[in-house]
Amino acid sequence: MAKVIDRINGNGDEEMIGILATIYGLVQNSGLQLQLLRNLPSSNSQQSLLRRRLALAFFFHDPVYLSKERQDLLDMKAITRYLRRPRFVVNSETDYPGLAVAISILAIGLDNGDPPPIEASKEAIATFNYDLDMLAQRIKGMFTRIVDTGASHMRRTEAKQVLEVFHSCLVNAVRTKQKPKGMMWEDDTGTEKQKGIMNDFVQRDKAMDRSGVNGV
Repeated sequence: MAKVIDRINGNGDEEMIGILATIYGLVQNSGLQLQLLRNLPSSNSQQSLLRRRLALAFFFHDPVYLSKERQDLLDMKAITRYLRRPRFVVNSETDYPGLAVAISILAIGLDNGDPPPIEASKEAIATFNYDLDMLAQRIKGMFTRIVDTGASHMRRTEAKQVLEVFHSCLVNAVRTKQKPKGMMWEDDTGTEKQKGIMNDFVQRDKAMDRSGVNGV
């Protein structure tokens, strides 16, 4: 695989997209997809971009991500909406191993979240953190619904741990500024109107999960 990456780096983006498309078409099993992604080198920016493109294409089941530019690769709102689909609903029918794999693939695709540059405006930083908070809230809502008492629930426990680690990464590493403990909101998350929108989102999210309706 390292040789494939070297070949890609030496032949430009067009060649890279072609090889990614071949890999995307051949590897259909999500478990194998995760193993592949974990073994792809990512020591430089080009290798990292390749790995993230492939991860997001696997996660969304959409090859359009294979050719996205770095600045267009992530859309926190799109990820949050996608996580409202039935396959991510936590209930008696949940495929917990599949859920753990999907979130692990998402974590690779998200990477550091592509935060705004240091010189970005306060508004840009606030928007980034606001969108990230919505994603983190969705992930938290998922793992808090997982009941994993007893040894018979090992698969549930593993899925819950994956979600908890991903949530911790979002709020402690990806977010540009950690929120003070005990506070749901801080100044850089937006205006009072934005806070109201977020609260409405959370309540609607809970209501839709209870009813079993999770569209995009």
